[in-house]
Amino acid sequence: MTPRPPFEDRLDSYIEEGPATAPDQILDTVLAAIPSIPQRRAAWRGPWRATPMLGFARALAGLVIVIGFGAAALFLVVRPNIGGVGDQPSASPSGPASSALIGLATPSPSAPSSAPSPSAPATEPAVAACATASLSARITLWEGAAGHRIADVELKNVGSAACTISSMAKPQLLDGHSTILIDGSLAKGSTELSLEPGGVLKTLVQDANYCGSPPPAPVTVAFVQSDGSRIVATPFSPTDATVPPCNGAGQAADIEMQPWAP
Repeated sequence: MTPRPPFEDRLDSYIEEGPATAPDQILDTVLAAIPSIPQRRAAWRGPWRATPMLGFARALAGLVIVIGFGAAALFLVVRPNIGGVGDQPSASPSGPASSALIGLATPSPSAPSSAPSPSAPATEPAVAACATASLSARITLWEGAAGHRIADVELKNVGSAACTISSMAKPQLLDGHSTILIDGSLAKGSTELSLEPGGVLKTLVQDANYCGSPPPAPVTVAFVQSDGSRIVATPFSPTDATVPPCNGAGQAADIEMQPWAP
C-alpha cells in the first residue's frame, strides 16, 4: 500500500484536534470554488490511491482540504497574542485619529434656531400742550415789599390727561374788567413741564410802579402763553383792588414772574 504523504497525516491530526466548523464566509467561498477545482495528478509523483476516486469523493476531499486551510488561517488570525521578544502591545486608539472617530460617531448638534429679534418698544404718544380749559390758576396770597407787590399763584391741571406747559409766560396785571394795568414781557429760557391730572405748579408774580387811576376790583394776574392763549388767575378776594405804589410817574411800570415749578 502506498504510504500517505506526511501532509495528510498532519492535516488529519489538525482536523481531529482543531475546530469542527468553519466561518460561513469560508464555506461560501469553498462551495463556490468546488466546480472549478481541477483534480490532476502530479507528473513527478505516483498516485495516492490505487483506485480512482469518484467525482463526489474528490469534491468532498477538496472541501476538507480547503476547510482545513481556512481553519488554520482563522486560528492564526484570532489566536491570542502571547507576549514575547519583539511583541508590541496594540495601542488603544487615541490622539487625533481617535478624536476624529469620536467626532464621526457623535452626531453634530444642530445649529440653534435664530431667536426672534426683540421688537422695538412702543413709542409713547407725545403729550399734548395743556389747553386753557384744562388749567385753573388762583392767587393764594398777596405780599408786599419795598414798593413791590408779590402774588403767590397756583396752577392746577383739572383735565383728565397729562399735558405740557411752558415754564415761563408773559405776566399781566388786570383789573376787575380784565383791563391790562401792567403788561410784562415773555422771558427767555423757557422749558416744557409735564403736568399730570390733578398736578399743581407754583410761581411768584412781582409788580411795581403803578401810577394810574385806582382800578375796579378785583385785581388779579394773567399769563399769556406762547400761542397767544391766556390763563387768568382767580383773584385773592372779590374786593381786592390793591395795586403796587407809584415810585415815579415818569418811569415805566414793571411786572415779572418766576418759572413755574412743582
